[in-house]
Amino acid sequence: MSKRKHIQSRDYSVGQLARISGVSVRTLHHYDHVGLLKPAHLAENGYRIYGHKEALRLQEILFYRDVGMSLSEIVAILDAPVDAVDRLTRHRNRLAAEAQRTARTIETLDATIAHLKGIQDMTTEELYRPFSTAKQSEYQDWLISTCGGDIAERIKTSNEAIRHLPDGMEGAMARLRDIEARLVAAFETATDPSSDQIRETLEDHRRLMAQLWGQDCPPEGYDGLAKLYRSHPDFVARYETLSPKFSHWLPLAMEAHVARLLTADDAS
Repeated sequence: MSKRKHIQSRDYSVGQLARISGVSVRTLHHYDHVGLLKPAHLAENGYRIYGHKEALRLQEILFYRDVGMSLSEIVAILDAPVDAVDRLTRHRNRLAAEAQRTARTIETLDATIAHLKGIQDMTTEELYRPFSTAKQSEYQDWLISTCGGDIAERIKTSNEAIRHLPDGMEGAMARLRDIEARLVAAFETATDPSSDQIRETLEDHRRLMAQLWGQDCPPEGYDGLAKLYRSHPDFVARYETLSPKFSHWLPLAMEAHVARLLTADDAS
């Protein structure tokens, strides 16, 4: 049976813990004030004294701060009835999934940059590889580990809907390619993204998304999709490959379509 190794415990003054961790004394005072990191006890002179338990808690706080969490979010995480090992394991898995996603994004960006420079060609299959069954599975695992909540059930609903499509995922991707080809053609002929000329094509796109999601794609959902296309490196890289600057035009066209839909709803 393995034995857990214990680190010899020692006490740290606020100044010593600040030097070791790289956190300012003022920050440690603030963490104490907001209840995020209380000292183990106070010395006779009133100085804060921290032990190994507090040093570990500070390390965990810094892990969460490093990914941009607010102090209120960290307080909620640390005060939840969850074992520290479980918390850190989940955080580690989220970071690992994010690292894999980042590596794939860099790979896609490198390929796209090389393609745009004329160094190498990208086949149609490579353009749409992020939407393959294997890639979809990777994205779904990342979403579940990152978002939690009801995302697993929503993905299950979407997968079930895709299985019941007459032509399956491959057929849906063929329709997506046709829709995007029409949108690229409109973009390359300098069509204004708010033009009524592309209304039908954008509505075809929205209906296809609803089929893939297995539920309605309301204007708000389509607007969220436009934001994803604008901000997610995988989509930006892919749309830039379809046509330079198309990644900027497409979200604008989708948002203009959302505005039309909302205006129609208000008028009805």
